[in-house]
Amino acid sequence: MKKLLKINNRKIIIYSFLVVMMLMIQCGLELNGVDIPDHGVAGEAITFVMHCGIQPRIQSGNYTTKLVIGFLAPKSWHAAENTMVSFNSPIGSSPMSVIPASQLEPNTNLPWPQACMQVLGAGGNLVPSGMEWVVFQSRDAYTIVNNEDFNFDVTINSKCGPNNMLFKLGFYYGDSKESLSGDANYTKTFFSGCFSVINGKGNIIDYCHPQLSTVSPVSSLDNDIITLGFNNGIDTTVLSNTNNIYLCAKAFTDNGDSISVCEQTDRTRLTAIGGKQYRIDLWPRGFFNVPDDEKITRLEYFFTDASGTMKVGNNNTDQPFQYIFSCQ
Repeated sequence: MKKLLKINNRKIIIYSFLVVMMLMIQCGLELNGVDIPDHGVAGEAITFVMHCGIQPRIQSGNYTTKLVIGFLAPKSWHAAENTMVSFNSPIGSSPMSVIPASQLEPNTNLPWPQACMQVLGAGGNLVPSGMEWVVFQSRDAYTIVNNEDFNFDVTINSKCGPNNMLFKLGFYYGDSKESLSGDANYTKTFFSGCFSVINGKGNIIDYCHPQLSTVSPVSSLDNDIITLGFNNGIDTTVLSNTNNIYLCAKAFTDNGDSISVCEQTDRTRLTAIGGKQYRIDLWPRGFFNVPDDEKITRLEYFFTDASGTMKVGNNNTDQPFQYIFSCQ
């Protein structure tokens, strides 16, 4: 009994020592929430406020570092050019600057936006390629005094892009000394629910819900190669029992003409890519044989079977999918 008691006491001492050591070396960052408006309006300014805190428990004394803030937004927002970030804290207040591409994140040896995408992810957005991280740092380094806890706010002023959208925002709070080390004490993230941008151009670009059809890239011109995707597995459609799926499309030009390609041939047949998903890559100008003096402004399209009589359109209806060409 005495031997067992000694062993248990020894375990308690070791465990207590480890707990104390963990508390001593932590410089705990806290992200206590983010104020997000109900929605955004296309082309208009929008403000987000991150409520941050720090609880320094540092074995080696004080800790000098720069504040790092990441913002996940659609690429069409061009957030690096259209976003201003600032912070207001007891130890300093200042605007922040975009981290230049030449300054690599030290743990991944990647530029910060790519590093954040690799380590933090795309926040549940179903089209990660349509999203990007923009990362800011404080212009000065600040010394954090051990055991002096404080809270502060980070304000992000951005400009919504031109499109109607549904997606998930992301926010990252860290510091330059630890960067993306993988230590949860120094890496804090917040991802929103589905956030909408209204009063924009075209149909809603939805990154929250699986779509019957997607177009990549999200923004392009008629001289760019685009990919039309068809997901025949997310809902029961009239094409559910066939693997022979074809594109039936109409292009509308800037002078009011329309050009249709609705045939069941090799050039309109979609390629199966697994999981009941299909795709077709095309160069719009060549596919529709557009005259040199005209430009395609938008597409309307369906997917059909080999007979051309069974077709699937937007939201699994007989209304066409639409895509608007835009450089934004």
